Amino acid sequence: MTLGLAPLTELDAVNEILGTIAESPVNSLDEEVVIDGSLAMKILRTTSAEVQTRGWWFNRLEGYELAPDVRKEIQLPPNTLKLTASGETASKVVQRGARLFDLTNKTFSFEVPVTVDLIQGLEFEEMPSSARVYITVRAARKYQDRYFGDEATHSYSKQDELEALASLKNEDLEFDQPNMLEDSQFVTGLRKP
Repeated sequence: MTLGLAPLTELDAVNEILGTIAESPVNSLDEEVVIDGSLAMKILRTTSAEVQTRGWWFNRLEGYELAPDVRKEIQLPPNTLKLTASGETASKVVQRGARLFDLTNKTFSFEVPVTVDLIQGLEFEEMPSSARVYITVRAARKYQDRYFGDEATHSYSKQDELEALASLKNEDLEFDQPNMLEDSQFVTGLRKP
């Protein structure tokens, strides 16, 4: 039998939020069971979408090709939070509902595929642990501020939030930062042939 630490589940996160106001934990995420649990879950999910919209290494798809359907419209993945045109795409494009809209030509109609950088919203358990912790702490602070406003608890939770954000940003940098020692152009000042 292996004992170890596991990343937070959504239920763990909701109970962590409730714990900041000394509320009893819930056994399920059934919205009908406990009002406080339901409110905590809604704030957790809203905060998750807010944090993920920034775009991190774990939910960013760069150079993602979207093709028009038979009606010449481009349907977006249902978990699209944000997108920008990239690559050879000449038009400015934006998300309008579940479809892509061409701002340059003022139309939903596309003749060719469009390449975008896409930020997608992931379920809580699909994110890395550092993101789960940051989202939980941020949601707990927001929940406490919104419904109870205890300044002492807010100060403690704000410090936790800053530490969790630093950890998440550090992990994002580690993932995206090139290793300068492995790339000779940085070491010698010359580009590789």
